[in-house]
Amino acid sequence: MALSLSQIFQMTTTKEFCRIVRLKSTQAFIIAGTVLITIFVTLLCIGFMTRYEVEHEVANLADVDYWKDRVSSVQKIWYDKGIAELNEALITQRGPIYPRNVRIFLVQGIDGPDLAAYRFPVGAGNVESSNFAWDNFPHMARLKNSCSQRSPCQVGSVSRALWSGIPLDISFGLESDCWSVENQTGTFLSVLRQAQLAGLRTGFVTTQRITGHTGAALYGYGNYECDERMPLGSIQSGCQDIARQLISGQSGRSLNVIMGGGRQMLNSLVPKTKWDPVDELLCQSSDGRNLLKEWRKQKLRESKISPIRFDIVQRTDELESLNASNFDYLMGVMANGDLSGNFRAPNLNLMVERSLEVLKKKDQGYFLVVEQFIHSGMEKRKQLLLLNETLFNLPKEHDTLTLVLITNAIYPNPRLDVSEETETISHLPETFGGDETQIQQRINQMPSDSFLFAQGPKSSLFYGVRPETFLAHSIAHVLSKAIGKAETEPNVIV
Repeated sequence: MALSLSQIFQMTTTKEFCRIVRLKSTQAFIIAGTVLITIFVTLLCIGFMTRYEVEHEVANLADVDYWKDRVSSVQKIWYDKGIAELNEALITQRGPIYPRNVRIFLVQGIDGPDLAAYRFPVGAGNVESSNFAWDNFPHMARLKNSCSQRSPCQVGSVSRALWSGIPLDISFGLESDCWSVENQTGTFLSVLRQAQLAGLRTGFVTTQRITGHTGAALYGYGNYECDERMPLGSIQSGCQDIARQLISGQSGRSLNVIMGGGRQMLNSLVPKTKWDPVDELLCQSSDGRNLLKEWRKQKLRESKISPIRFDIVQRTDELESLNASNFDYLMGVMANGDLSGNFRAPNLNLMVERSLEVLKKKDQGYFLVVEQFIHSGMEKRKQLLLLNETLFNLPKEHDTLTLVLITNAIYPNPRLDVSEETETISHLPETFGGDETQIQQRINQMPSDSFLFAQGPKSSLFYGVRPETFLAHSIAHVLSKAIGKAETEPNVIV
């Protein structure tokens, strides 16, 4: 039966209507799905952000309570400004549990009052102080000075306590001035040697002499920097001075970087110039040695067994132009005596930069000790700013433990026990004699506690008041977790 035109039109309209409905349903489904996905992603992001904030203890101005509604408007301004530092303190740093690298900066000649005073610009008047780089480190400890009136400290013993972990009263009875290649029984194991045994690349940089007390405690043994002042009987017995131990001792030979002053201890014949004279107050080698030449010969012999690249630099321009990353070993002897005696010597920043270029390798961590010795005649604030610049220029490495140890470097004199300051003040004139100015000068010349600032993996180890030996003990723990090819070390006191 034939359909009428009205019926056909009605069926067509119905189909069109259904098609439109289906289309709109699909669009509605897509829109609804999009909305649901958006809500889901938003909730997921909120969840992740909440979890991150909980894990990292992230805080902001709105999160930190300090009774903002109860303080005055003037007080609130400064509380708000302080929130930034509080926020930073609340953040838990994430990263490796143990460090791959260790950098230690030893500053000798700066006291607590110096640190407080030199934060302010000279002649700035009543202005806010500016932080040094180490002021922003998250952890800090104080190392006791164990010097007492009964037991005056020798510099060598203090260095031994810092770098080998041997208490001062014990090291007095154990130390010997004789070290020989044939007899190394009882040799103290310094943290530098432990780093080498753990498979780390090692370096020592100093603005003093590489044969000074710090160098002696790190890679040597004894108190004689060169042959000149060593007793004849000790020399005849085969005892070696610190300079020769740098070449013949295992710790010295294994150093990848050694840089500082002390040429007159290493060589008997040294150039004497008006900008780098021989320091008459220091040891001067007189046995005809040329240890720089011996070091080069030693590395040549080693390179025949395993290919290595090495170099010796003795001028600032040589160090500036050196592509240090191409070398495995670098010796830099930049002055006859201390670097302060050579006004053409390189600055600390350049020496540290080149040293790190040598030490940093993809397959190995490194251990670097940097000593900045500030003599009494130096401008202390200028030296601190130089260290500050050096620290700011360090590469940011999340797997590196960085320590800054600041000490006033006063050890040889006895220390009066001034733990009870209120009781001691009244007895100062009888104790010291002289007027108030002289008394103040004597107080300033007393040894004081050292400040240790720490940043990086395991920096949380460094807090509270600790003995000098704590530095070596804590570093030894960190090094025990280092990954590297271990060596063996016979006949040592651990």
